[in-house]
Amino acid sequence: NKITGNLEVYNQESKTKMDLVLFVFAIEHVSRISRVIVMPGGCALLVGVGGSGRQSLSRLAAFMCNYNLKQIELSKNYAVVDWLEDLKEILISAGTGKKDMVFLFSDTQVKYPIFIENINSLLNSGSVPNIFGVDDKAAIIDAMRTVLKTDPNVKNMSNAELFIKYLERTKEKLHVVLAFSPIGDAFRERLRKFPALVNNTTIDWFFAWPKDALVAVAQKFFDAIEMEDTIRTQVGQTCQYM
Repeated sequence: NKITGNLEVYNQESKTKMDLVLFVFAIEHVSRISRVIVMPGGCALLVGVGGSGRQSLSRLAAFMCNYNLKQIELSKNYAVVDWLEDLKEILISAGTGKKDMVFLFSDTQVKYPIFIENINSLLNSGSVPNIFGVDDKAAIIDAMRTVLKTDPNVKNMSNAELFIKYLERTKEKLHVVLAFSPIGDAFRERLRKFPALVNNTTIDWFFAWPKDALVAVAQKFFDAIEMEDTIRTQVGQTCQYM
């Protein structure tokens, strides 16, 4: 009931509504993802085929934890420069913002190999090497003075110390959630080349939906169609085998 209530609030507040059927299978995954991202620096690797609910349930879990969520928007012209700008925005928001940040990334969004390389860095250190220019660092240091204003030692901190505090805060408040498919060789090769994908995440396997889940989804869709109740039940039961 609590998760259903959160989903209703999410749909009221969000521009893109999620029409989810919250059967036990889905609730278990939302609970697992929530438990992982509630931990400081907690990151998750969700392994399953497309359409198994990895991204939708991650959005719901982030909303329930009252976190910000960011996902890149790929287009034909999306280049490495755009990627680095998006990462910069995510890192600054996580390190200097009031809320934790969930970065949701799918393997279908790997347009260039550097994407995975940078995510490996994020998982290892909470940052990406040489991503910030001089102006960015100055803005981050100013923002950190505001963030740490209740700390009596902030006046005596050097710029370098403030930046280290920012990096520590980012590592704690940034939660990378990866939605990868185990099908094909790409998944195996990525894990071999970038061990942080496994070593620094908690893995949640999205197996095939159980029969009661398939029936629950069918029943929800057929509820909107006019037919006799006995036929509706039988059609719903048949859908699990189709």
